[in-house]
Amino acid sequence: MSEVDNEESEGGKKGGILKIILIVIGILVLIAGTAVGTLFITGFFDEKPPEEDPEVALEEIEAELEQTEEGLAAGPEPLTAEIEQKFLISYYTFADAFQVNLFGSRKIMQVKLGLSTYYDEDTMFNEEEGTTGWIPRHLVGIRAGILKSLRKVSEETMNTDEGQQELLEELRLVINESLEKYEKTTSAPIEEVYFTELIIQ
Repeated sequence: MSEVDNEESEGGKKGGILKIILIVIGILVLIAGTAVGTLFITGFFDEKPPEEDPEVALEEIEAELEQTEEGLAAGPEPLTAEIEQKFLISYYTFADAFQVNLFGSRKIMQVKLGLSTYYDEDTMFNEEEGTTGWIPRHLVGIRAGILKSLRKVSEETMNTDEGQQELLEELRLVINESLEKYEKTTSAPIEEVYFTELIIQ
């Protein structure tokens, strides 16, 4: 074989290998381009906004939890103070006295009672027909509860200031229980109960 034929043969082999290499490179570039294009389209290279960053979101949640814990530690503001800002204190006096025999004694106790509340005066005490307040509306039930408590009181209890205060607190609870039952209120509207008259004989 001549030298010219050898050169042509070697040139043909080199040309074939070069074509294969170029085809392979072209395919790789095409695959890489497709992959990069797909990533761009799906937003893979987009910078995430701060609110979507999990670490930032976690920090915000922890800060909110700290504020909540601080609020719980401080405790709620007294309900009475909040009511007092909206309404002035109102008073009510039962028109009729309560008269009972002291428990275990022949002595008779006669008392007149007054109430105080931060609730609206018309809501609690209005006696006009059609817009009757809570106390006048449920007066029969309230008086019955008060008399039941008074009949349990002994002379010894009424001889001390502490005993009288305990009785007044019991009467406050009795009145509030009646109002909670009949008016479906979830709070205790009566703040205090007072003796406006007290006679034991």
